[in-house]
Amino acid sequence: MQFEPSKKLVPFIRHYLLLHANEMAEMTYRLFSDGQPGIVVPLTKNMLISTSDYPFGEQLPSMFIYGQMSAYRDLKIQGQMALLVVVLRPFALNLLFGMSADELNDGIFLPTDLIGAEAIPFERKVAKSKSLHEVINTVESFLLERFQKSSGLNHDLLFSLELIDKHEGLIRMENLLKELQVSERQLERLYRRQIGVSPKKFMNVIRFQHFLKVFRDLSAESKLTRAVYQAGYYDQSHLNNYFKTMTGITPLEYRLNVNKLAINFMRF
Repeated sequence: MQFEPSKKLVPFIRHYLLLHANEMAEMTYRLFSDGQPGIVVPLTKNMLISTSDYPFGEQLPSMFIYGQMSAYRDLKIQGQMALLVVVLRPFALNLLFGMSADELNDGIFLPTDLIGAEAIPFERKVAKSKSLHEVINTVESFLLERFQKSSGLNHDLLFSLELIDKHEGLIRMENLLKELQVSERQLERLYRRQIGVSPKKFMNVIRFQHFLKVFRDLSAESKLTRAVYQAGYYDQSHLNNYFKTMTGITPLEYRLNVNKLAINFMRF
């Protein structure tokens, strides 16, 4: 289930995702990049997780933060899964924690890893919350306070993100630079600091996400070739290679998977 944040946080939060699965046995879930970092809050107390960052058997922390991902990540979860995912805007981690976003790439962090003891009261309050409504109110109060203390939004960055989304990731770099009236080097530094990846890599991710939305809704009779070219891929082989790099599976395997909890999160 997807729902919107409060109006004050719309500039910083894309949306919330509520993810549920009733399987008690150990299950594998795969997450891959959508260009947005996030905060994950477990809503059950008896869920165990295994990733390269947390060995199996250790209880999932009350909350963790992830940055931009350059590769897919598998999670092995045992117990009834209930997760609230705060899907942030691409630049939000830089504003929240005042550090270069590329330092958070491919990592999972606790709030205390990033802001020290200042996060402890917040973590405890989230852990003691009795309802989803209480969790969201606690998270939003914390985030709003952090954002209000931040350096503020960069207008060149916001404009570039609007253009990239409008063109579904297919805008040419020279056209983007012309619209922004900045150099490629300036834009590269801005993106690495505030988003975590280069503009070109970010555009590739957005292009792929737009393709996935079209691909998801294709009827059985529709031809994939048209969607491939519309998304700017040279041919199906080009798409297949990028698809496998991003997700670890082929387009056909993705399409046949009926256990998609979100467009970039699925159960195997």
